[in-house]
Amino acid sequence: MELVNRSLYPDICHRILDELDKKLPGYLTYHCLDHTIDVANVCEHYIEYYMISKRIARLIRIAAVSHDYGYIYSPKEHEERSIKEIVPQLKDSCSEREIFLISGMIRATKVPQEPKNIYEEIMADADLDYLGRSDYDTLSTGLYKEFMHFGVVKNECDWLDVQIRFLDNHRYHTDWAIRNRKASKLQVLEMLKNKAGTASSKAS
Repeated sequence: MELVNRSLYPDICHRILDELDKKLPGYLTYHCLDHTIDVANVCEHYIEYYMISKRIARLIRIAAVSHDYGYIYSPKEHEERSIKEIVPQLKDSCSEREIFLISGMIRATKVPQEPKNIYEEIMADADLDYLGRSDYDTLSTGLYKEFMHFGVVKNECDWLDVQIRFLDNHRYHTDWAIRNRKASKLQVLEMLKNKAGTASSKAS
């Protein structure tokens, strides 16, 4: 996957992307480099849509490419690990206030999402943008394989239940995502519930 507006990303973003490419374990079939680039590309849309200033756009780009950096070490509390590893690399190029904003955006991707400002809402919605997109099945298959690897689910029946519960509890935050992703997400949820109902009928 290609990074949109690549030349607008500061050097640290390219270093982080290179590290993710080299260090992320192969069993991360969803939380891989393509996912990070996808989130960054979605953020580019939000930057344009909300006419965000160049200064804040830079911070959003840094947060987007950094948000899953912690997966290099472990999925557990990976958001905080991302912050811990990235912040020292930012001290020469970002103010304390900017680092605070970047950290907040990374934390906003933690489920359940609790964004506290528009920038955190953008990051939260960008991270789960795929829930309301036509490539949901393809991307969710990668997450299924990843969950199988970690023992989060044991079979497709478990996975179906996890998806339904997650989509039932999820909500988008930005006005753009509510208008352009929510309806499609609800269609996915309905499809999954119908699939679960069919499976239940066959089992009985």
